[in-house]
Amino acid sequence: MTSAADVAFPVRVNGKLAEEFGVSRLSVSVQNPATINDILEALGTEYPESVGTMCEAIPFVSGHHKNTTEKLVPGQEITLLMPAAGG
Repeated sequence: MTSAADVAFPVRVNGKLAEEFGVSRLSVSVQNPATINDILEALGTEYPESVGTMCEAIPFVSGHHKNTTEKLVPGQEITLLMPAAGG
């Protein structure tokens, strides 16, 4: 039987999230196995004022759009892109 261990995932953000976080790149530690939801929960704990903004972000894992229930593999980069407005 294996026990869960913390794994650090690199996370990139842009737009309003980068402004609210004060950085565009950070590292988030969560228990393995992890999902994008686990990353979002950890970020919500660290940046509670940004939870609403995070809900608008589109998650990508290693350059591919993914559902928030997607299981992560250690070493994958998570990107939370804010949708662009325009007309």
